[in-house]
Amino acid sequence: MSEVNDAHTLAVSPARTASSGKSERDHELITLAGLLFEAGSAVRNRVSATLRDEVGIAPEAFEVLLRLSRSPQGRLRMSELSHHLDITTGGTTRMMERLERDGLVRRTPSTADRRVVYAEVTDTGRAELDRALDTHLDDLHDIFTTRLSAADLADLERGLRALRDAMLGD
Repeated sequence: MSEVNDAHTLAVSPARTASSGKSERDHELITLAGLLFEAGSAVRNRVSATLRDEVGIAPEAFEVLLRLSRSPQGRLRMSELSHHLDITTGGTTRMMERLERDGLVRRTPSTADRRVVYAEVTDTGRAELDRALDTHLDDLHDIFTTRLSAADLADLERGLRALRDAMLGD
């Protein structure tokens, strides 16, 4: 049995449940959260290292380019981008300044509302994203499709979408 499976077995063992005063379900939930954090961290670290070391792009820059290029009309309000990146508006502004200086993105004010600024990918940014995407996709295939069955991938996507939607709805 692998170390991870051993840890899971220990986490929900009857002796451990009785000694802690927590139910078996409580221990399963603790284990589930731990597995989610560990898997997410492992995937993020692997993808970040590949982007940085093999492609030569900062993972944060790649995420901005990817999110902007996949958004409706190829742009997002700066506030929306901050929300998607889960960083402060100040952090987003500093990141955008660097990416704008590199010619990868541009910020344009809204013509309808002076308070709104949009972020969008430039042609140079699209070319940089296209250059990185093949390596990124190879990495994702290796991470997911070589380790999980099609059914497991579908279950994982369904479960993560439901969790994300429920949590963002709170």
